[in-house]
Amino acid sequence: MADNNNKIELITKVSPCRKLPVFGVVPLSDDSISVTVYRPKAVSCRLNLYSHGHLIQHISLPSLKKDGMSDIFAATLTGADLLHNLSDVTYDFVSDSEHFIDPYSVSISGRDHFGRTSSRIRAGFDFDDFDWTGEKKKLIPTDKMVMYECHVRGFTRHSSSGVTHPGTFDGIRQKIPYLKKLGVNSLFLLPIYDFDETDIPAGSDGKKRLNYWGYTGSAYHFAPKASYSSDPAHPGRELKTLVKELHKAGMNIYLDMYFVEQTLTYVLRCLRYYASEFHIDGFRINPDAVHLRDLRSDPVLNHIRFINYSWDGVDTSDADGKLFTMNDNFKNTARRYVKSDEGQVEGFYYGFRAQSPSVATINHITGHNGFTLRDLISYDIKHNDANGERGLDGTEYNYSWNCGFEGTTSRKAVLRMRAKQEKNILVMLLLGLPIPLILAGDEFGNSQKGNNNAYCIDGPVTWLNWNLLDKNRETYDYIRKLLALRETLSLYHKSDIYTGFDNKGAGAPDISAHGREPWNNMYQYYSRELGILFYGPYLDETPVTSYYFAFNMHWESHAFYLPDITKSRNWKVVLDTAEDIRTTPGLNTDRTAYTLEPRSIVILSCEEDKPVKKNKQRKTEERSAMSTAKKPGTKRKSSKK
Repeated sequence: MADNNNKIELITKVSPCRKLPVFGVVPLSDDSISVTVYRPKAVSCRLNLYSHGHLIQHISLPSLKKDGMSDIFAATLTGADLLHNLSDVTYDFVSDSEHFIDPYSVSISGRDHFGRTSSRIRAGFDFDDFDWTGEKKKLIPTDKMVMYECHVRGFTRHSSSGVTHPGTFDGIRQKIPYLKKLGVNSLFLLPIYDFDETDIPAGSDGKKRLNYWGYTGSAYHFAPKASYSSDPAHPGRELKTLVKELHKAGMNIYLDMYFVEQTLTYVLRCLRYYASEFHIDGFRINPDAVHLRDLRSDPVLNHIRFINYSWDGVDTSDADGKLFTMNDNFKNTARRYVKSDEGQVEGFYYGFRAQSPSVATINHITGHNGFTLRDLISYDIKHNDANGERGLDGTEYNYSWNCGFEGTTSRKAVLRMRAKQEKNILVMLLLGLPIPLILAGDEFGNSQKGNNNAYCIDGPVTWLNWNLLDKNRETYDYIRKLLALRETLSLYHKSDIYTGFDNKGAGAPDISAHGREPWNNMYQYYSRELGILFYGPYLDETPVTSYYFAFNMHWESHAFYLPDITKSRNWKVVLDTAEDIRTTPGLNTDRTAYTLEPRSIVILSCEEDKPVKKNKQRKTEERSAMSTAKKPGTKRKSSKK
């Protein structure tokens, strides 16, 4: 180990590289490393080694000028027990009297505390041989995935989190039992690599701001963020421990990677690095960073899952369950439908049942970029004054409804409506066919006070207040209930995708859309009612059971006449989002109809004794309805009520 009181030469031999090695620092043996760095237009380059902030050795690196690459400097460095002696050493490079950090550095010091940057940023060495014994890594099947998006710091930074090291990878590790109990199994993290959170201009009020989320071009992607670690000297070790414990608990982990003008080689190597060194299960990447063909042709990344907002224009036929699409269209349609906008039924139906044989769909209604769930039902407009941009930042199109009062209130009628709307949104998200993604804190009513773009706020607005878990236990319990239904109901675990046709000649399609009258799916512009039938003979369940979802997003109650798929009409209520306020039975006496309260959702099940054979007239009506139904994707102008 280096001694800052004596200038010990850790490097005793410098050998020029005969061929171009891998950029960055690469261990070759216990006693040697290769160092390769690119510095445009440089004529010389020096490697400086530091211990406790003091320079202990500097080495001139030879260039590859003889090979026609005068601005690439590379050498093999040798010294006794070199890897061990470099463990607590930092380094940087100097060229033309300017210090700089290699972009391939795997550890960064000088940003140990979030929001505070020292005058000198340096790289560190990481040669840890991590023990992955007992990890049990296994990809969760897409039909069982439930995703949970969170910010490493904001998730446990609040004093109420109860963890030993708030705001760190270890803080998340301590919350794994909580996540398992909630029912989520796939953790999705905002940027975890070293980004410069101070790389952001002051607001219009002149106050200092931070890039809290981490989507910035000033970043060292290979280095896990030191301020996200309880031990800033070894953030990589703490991240690996988190990944290992998540995998041991039967969970997966996905990272959001944001690249700005990096080369394809850089991007692919970075993704390979996290996949191989950190055992990351998948990534979301910005679409302009890399092409799908490069991911699929890579021997390592071909086994990794990737999330994008669209894979349009590329061949995904051989995706083999490795590609995912974030369904932004569903987010907007579901928001508009739940607040009773016109013309949303058709789009919601196709978003709720979205499936593809090659690309899995991820549905989300809230996310870090926009309103939280509680704010979605509490604010009509954004309230971003705290961002210091005079309210000009953040989208104007929130498609939210405050249920009669802007912001916090004690009015009982408003609170009752918000509680019901919250349940409606959760059913739309968690019980659709696509993979659901929950925003951290939505399960206990987290609010950002109407801020829909809190990217620059590091404080109580963006830190989850875990005291809300007791205050809003009903929301937490409701999510657990819905996720338990999702896990147990056979309709979510069908071996093949739904087609919307009766391919077996069983008497009805595997999935079908209805209005207040059965088999009427004409999607009238003024309609706010939708029924969805999952037909039992297509589900792997004994006894054969059909499920009927009824959505009434109208402000008036409506009777939904149920498809007569069995003689017994043995319909039973699985769930009713208005059950707390209902004063009369929903099912009529002969079980042919169910009356839905205004703005409510009902799920019914029916065990079949003997399927009813449809008569010729009904078959004709069904074929006519299916042939005249419009295709999804048509945009319509809304009319808010």
